[in-house]
Amino acid sequence: MKFRLIKADSYIVTAVLIQSLLVLVQQLMISVFQIPEESTTVYRILMTAIPLSLAIIISFYRKWLMFISVYVIASMVLLYNVLVFPQNESFLQYDSLRFLLPVVIPSALCLMCVSRIETVEKVLYKISWIAVMLMLYYVWSLLSGKFVFIGYDMSLSYGLLLPTISLYSRKKWYSICAAFFLFIIIVVLGSRGAAFVFVLYLCYDIFQTNKQLIFPIIVIAGVCMLSLPLFLEWLEGYGLHSRTLELLLSNNINYSSGRDYLAEKISKVFWDSPITGIGLWGDRYILGTYCHNILLELYLNWGIIIATILLLFFFYKLLYVYVHSDINNKNMLVKYFMGMVLPLMFSGSYLISYDFGAFLGILVLINKDNLNESKD
Repeated sequence: MKFRLIKADSYIVTAVLIQSLLVLVQQLMISVFQIPEESTTVYRILMTAIPLSLAIIISFYRKWLMFISVYVIASMVLLYNVLVFPQNESFLQYDSLRFLLPVVIPSALCLMCVSRIETVEKVLYKISWIAVMLMLYYVWSLLSGKFVFIGYDMSLSYGLLLPTISLYSRKKWYSICAAFFLFIIIVVLGSRGAAFVFVLYLCYDIFQTNKQLIFPIIVIAGVCMLSLPLFLEWLEGYGLHSRTLELLLSNNINYSSGRDYLAEKISKVFWDSPITGIGLWGDRYILGTYCHNILLELYLNWGIIIATILLLFFFYKLLYVYVHSDINNKNMLVKYFMGMVLPLMFSGSYLISYDFGAFLGILVLINKDNLNESKD
């Protein structure tokens, strides 16, 4: 019976966390195998829906009342937004039916039904090594001229972020090497946001557990900075141009990419109705895209009163779980927060982010683990 429970838990966690891996698979299909993006989207939806559907069924059997309650509340909130903010309806219908209801909410609820947080750790570690193997093939294909990389790939870098942090946190020499391999890919081919989050996690870990490494890492970082021009020249030999490194060398690493314009525009709209906000997906109606900042998005969606209450409740639970955790669970909580929530400060939207949904489930699991330890 216990073996079946563990196997079911592992399946549920895999079905939820496989999303970051599917991002990488999609990029491989587009770049290496030259499959049209529209077709890869269909494949990704199927690879998401099939395993997640079974995970939902298993989890619903375990905690059916929780599922029904959450979906009743979610449906009421969506209906309220359709009635009060009809201008957002098309965006709301598209994203809620494609992401929020079938993926984001189930990601949270399914993980809440898992017995132990250790299962999440084990599954994520395995997924992270699969990500390494996929990226080895991706890099080999790129350097051998099978495809040409143009620009930068934000989806790829954020898909690699959690596996990179997971591998580094394991603290084996080979997992650390694999983590820095993925980090190099993020820097060369991806966005600054994902690279910044990993560096921030690296700083946290060093000050938390390896203060003696501060000086050696500063020296290594200095050598790397001095070597950047040579590294960029080597990349150019393969037709690669790292946007992140070029911005770093030109002292434009804080270049906003138009986000300051989006924030300024959407802020003016917000202050026209600060109490009620502009409704869920209102930023899409105003801008045609999301506003690239979870805090701003929350205030836009819910208004200043409800958004403040939601944020205070979230950070209260976050701090409560952190304070009542042992050092292992504290580090685990920070790891998942940085890998799953912090990126929403720069890109993405909590309304369609499976990572955000998964983090809420992980937060509950760590709290459950703390309660179990206090009873022992």
